[in-house]
Amino acid sequence: MLTLAAILCSGLCSCALATGPVVAPPDAVIEQLPESAKGHVLVKLAQGVRVERDLQGGWKFRSSKATLRTTELASARVLRSIGTSRVAAAFELAPKHAALASSIGLSRWVIVTVPEGSNTQRYARDLAALRGLVERAEVDGVGGSATIPNDTDFWFQYALQNTGQTVNGQAGTVNADIGATEAWDLTTGNDVLIAVLDSGVDAHAEFSARLLPGYNFPDNSTVTTDECSHGTHIAGILAAKGNNGVGVAGLAWNARILPAVVVNGCTGFESDVAEGLVWAVDQGSRLVNMSLQFYTGSTLFHDAVLYAHAQNAIMVAATGNNGNGTVAFPARWDEVIAVAATDNRDARATFSNFGASVDIAAPGVSVWSTISTSGYVLKNGTSQAVPHVTGTIALMKTVNPSLTTAQIRAILTATAKDIAPAGSDQWTGAGRLDAGAAVAAAMPVYDIADLNQDGIVNAQDLAIFLQSWGACGNCDSCLGDFDGNCIVDSPDLTILLSRWNG
Repeated sequence: MLTLAAILCSGLCSCALATGPVVAPPDAVIEQLPESAKGHVLVKLAQGVRVERDLQGGWKFRSSKATLRTTELASARVLRSIGTSRVAAAFELAPKHAALASSIGLSRWVIVTVPEGSNTQRYARDLAALRGLVERAEVDGVGGSATIPNDTDFWFQYALQNTGQTVNGQAGTVNADIGATEAWDLTTGNDVLIAVLDSGVDAHAEFSARLLPGYNFPDNSTVTTDECSHGTHIAGILAAKGNNGVGVAGLAWNARILPAVVVNGCTGFESDVAEGLVWAVDQGSRLVNMSLQFYTGSTLFHDAVLYAHAQNAIMVAATGNNGNGTVAFPARWDEVIAVAATDNRDARATFSNFGASVDIAAPGVSVWSTISTSGYVLKNGTSQAVPHVTGTIALMKTVNPSLTTAQIRAILTATAKDIAPAGSDQWTGAGRLDAGAAVAAAMPVYDIADLNQDGIVNAQDLAIFLQSWGACGNCDSCLGDFDGNCIVDSPDLTILLSRWNG
């Protein structure tokens, strides 16, 4: 049985649980499907639109509206360019309740089959841009019971997938988790740089290849080994390699970790955190995890936060572990995303500080993660809640690098799972983090005329378009040929100008 070990928390925001024997998980058979197998895009056609073969044997979407003829040609070009091998009704067996199915639009869904290994997210955006023909386009998710990694301890990580399993003597509530497997259906992350301002990070096997040289500010040295078994635990929640057959899975499997030691042992000065934050941003990090609690909130510290915020750095911090209504710094400041803690039943952790500054909550009770260079341990704390949010942001930035702090905060809070008490509140903010929903909401939808994919159609797109003017060298990949006739000409210019929004 795992038992609680009393550890006084100061500066850092977690308490450890001493480890004992771990009961093996029940046998399970889980189908593992590779990322490259995602060869389907789901398309919901607009009312009155059907699928046809074109004269070249390809596919196109056909409407009864004459005003959509150029868009029909564009649909043929898009479907040809992505190597579509088949377009078929999503429901080959007609639903029994036809009227209900029709009112929902089930009959308008088709499956577009593309080559394995394709960039299906990009293709979904291209198809969604066919306005008037396509109501919605999205990636067809792949998995067995969602994208479940084969890490041996994944069954113990209720925060990522809660099946009601018992952790540290408490049975959980099914689905009281952040929906990590649903997020991984969309992405397992890229090499986004995450600064971990903490007690140091040991070179654990789960992420050592992605651990960068850092700096120790209290000691004024480059030695960044973990001084109190805290930062390594945080780094594992953030970025332990998933689906590698051992240990645990972090949220962002491929993230790089930049360690900044800002405490001496487990406690330290705000001035060291301030210096570490400025340094981390100057090293290029635009995502900062601060599983820290301070209660002075010096102007120097806030000025460092302002410095990072002005450079579009996204900062995430802990509300604190004193169980009272005083949210700790730096989480209390508006520029920082403040994270409270919940347990495996979606209840607020009794130690989690609360107040008006709380943005969101995430699991922070009995969280299993990395320690030293090869071990694992349970820890409690708002510290452990923070990297669940930071790791989710890393996934969001993977699918949409242009997101700002304000946009990320808005998506996180809009998609959070409301838990008791109902509504936005001082205990858990908008509710418990839903990583799957947040990553899905972060995915951009680009207009077909948005040639540089910056979210607007403006003079920059026009400049790119004019450079392509004339006959296409390759009809299957001709930038600006919106009507699919293999020529960039006046009709295409008309389409671009009709979508101008910048």
